[in-house]
Amino acid sequence: MHDTTPPSGQATPLPDDELRRLLQHLVRAGGLLEPNPPPHEHGGVHVSMSEVFALGELSEAGALSQQDLAWRLGLEKSTISRLAAGMEARGWLSRQREPTNRNYYQLRLTPEGQNVARRVGQDLSDHHAHLLDLLTPRERQALTTGLTGLIRAMESHGHPRGQTPGANDRNDVDDTAKIAVRPSRGH
Repeated sequence: MHDTTPPSGQATPLPDDELRRLLQHLVRAGGLLEPNPPPHEHGGVHVSMSEVFALGELSEAGALSQQDLAWRLGLEKSTISRLAAGMEARGWLSRQREPTNRNYYQLRLTPEGQNVARRVGQDLSDHHAHLLDLLTPRERQALTTGLTGLIRAMESHGHPRGQTPGANDRNDVDDTAKIAVRPSRGH
């Protein structure tokens, strides 16, 4: 782990607390600071982080308006429009005008997009299982509890678009807890 503590006697303009240090290390370890992060390969497919999240949301929902996808991902409409156009060009997504309001597009994964979502999802599931296997059962439970609490605090503190869509009507916490406490292979 990188030591981010400033030399003694020097003040830092940023918060010097454990949360900042841990988040900073997590972001560094995940390579998330790249200004234009290169696509990662998952399941033999090069995908951006935005594409991974869009594939997941559309796979789960079946169909979404561009506005709903923007809301779920916390992205601007123009960004979602470019993301959807790129995914459509790759043959993963179909965009159709909504019949009741021609100003809106309905987004749906194509059969190829569903295949890509399955492949990417399986690769990520395998990767997550490997990472979780490196943790003790107690660490996995603590991770689940801590992240769940941090998400709740962040949402109540002022997510710019209000509460994350679906936070109260999905079993994300229960699903995460099941994953986090599953038996490990070496601990």
